Amino acid sequence: MVTVSSKQRAAACLLGVISAISGLACTSSQKVPTADRGTLAVEACFNLRKVDSFSPLHGRFVYVRLLGGREHYLLTLDNVYTSLPFATRITIADNFSWVCSGTGARITYVNAGVPIFCRIVRVEAVASKEVAQQVVKDRTTPEPKPKG
Repeated sequence: MVTVSSKQRAAACLLGVISAISGLACTSSQKVPTADRGTLAVEACFNLRKVDSFSPLHGRFVYVRLLGGREHYLLTLDNVYTSLPFATRITIADNFSWVCSGTGARITYVNAGVPIFCRIVRVEAVASKEVAQQVVKDRTTPEPKPKG
């Protein structure tokens, strides 16, 4: 029979409380603000397991919709991949279940039978696919050069 002292019992309880608090802190830090009307895109994270669909909007941007259709995200990739808009078998991968900016998450797709790996550098919450398309347009349309 194992005997546990009151100090060991107290230490175990304290460790349990610390674990619970740190777990809650991690969970609450993962919650994602959705974009409001004043901001088109807000840096955010999403749960990889809740992805419903995604589609390329440009060679550097991918739109993601989560299950239920209430959460929408715009992913910015590390480079322009000209074959991305025509890609097949697109997947999102991360070492964790949450995909955030700078976590090393990546998109993989197949182009002419060759796998292409793209690092996700930014994750932003947007209000809808249309808003994501507007953000992409704003970021990719060159500004006119001043005359003179």
